[in-house]
Parts: sequence; C-alpha cells; structure tokens
Amino acid sequence: MYTKELKLEHNQLAAIVNAETGEIRVLEPKAKKEPKDRSMEYFESDQPYQRVFTKAWKLLQTQTTDLEFKIAVELGMNARAYTNSLEPLTPETTATKLSDILNVDRKKIGKVFDKLFKLGVIGKFEVYDRFEIHHNYWIFNPYLSFNGKTIRKDVKTMFDNTYYANLDRI
Repeated sequence: MYTKELKLEHNQLAAIVNAETGEIRVLEPKAKKEPKDRSMEYFESDQPYQRVFTKAWKLLQTQTTDLEFKIAVELGMNARAYTNSLEPLTPETTATKLSDILNVDRKKIGKVFDKLFKLGVIGKFEVYDRFEIHHNYWIFNPYLSFNGKTIRKDVKTMFDNTYYANLDRI
C-alpha cells in the first residue's frame, strides 16, 4: 500500500489503474474542512461577540407587543458573556430602577417582565455557593442570543424546553 500526495491542475483528475484487470477508478479529492463558525475569523480570539438566532427573534416578535419586544432586545444586548447573566438585575430590583434602566414607564414594567418570564425569554437563577454567598439573578435565554464565543452548557440546559429551543438554527 502506497500513499502519495498529488498536486493537480484544475482540469486534471487523479485515478487508480488496476494492473491486473485494467480497471480505472477516479479518485475524489478530500474536501477541505471549513471552520464551523466562519464569523470568528473577523474577531480577536479573546473578544466576545453576540450570537443572534433570527428565527427565534421572529417568533418572539409575534408573541409580544412592541414594548415587550423592545425590552427583550435591551436585555439581550446587556447579557454578560458566556453566562447570559443580566446582573446587576435581580428579583430584588425595584420597578423604579428597572424603568430607569430600560427607559420604560414604571407602571408597565411588572406586566412586561411577567410575560417575558412566562415565555421563557428570561429565567431566574438562585443558589448559595459553598461560602454561603447568595446568588440571585436573572439569565437571558441563549436560544434567542448570547454573548461570547460559546455559552455555558448548564445555562443552555435551563432553557431547553422553551419555545425557542427547538427552532432550526440556520
């Protein structure tokens, strides 16, 4: 068995000829592997970027009012890299503070956040770590968008059963 690398012109083909039977078999060139995410070649290796899933956002737009959609977009843009955490926003954040941050009427903020929670656009995460420090914050659904080159698997699995998790990622 011999291995040989060939360099061919665009109009040439490689073939194997069986010396005993005279059979000719054309060799197909090996396809070059493309990187899975070609958009990364435009970024520094350590620079996070935002990944957005258009089909999921279009579905969300049909499920929400203009105000609810606007707030979802704002939250998505402010999600932290790799965890999609919405810190410093927490369940303890007052409606007045939320309305100031998002530039929305304070009286409407409660209903909007209730709907976004029910749709699975945002989720609540609460845990005590081994030093008994309480972590209680909101997380944005990574099936809509996420910041960073990747998203942590445990964050993704929290949202696996939402409307947006089963849409094709094209």
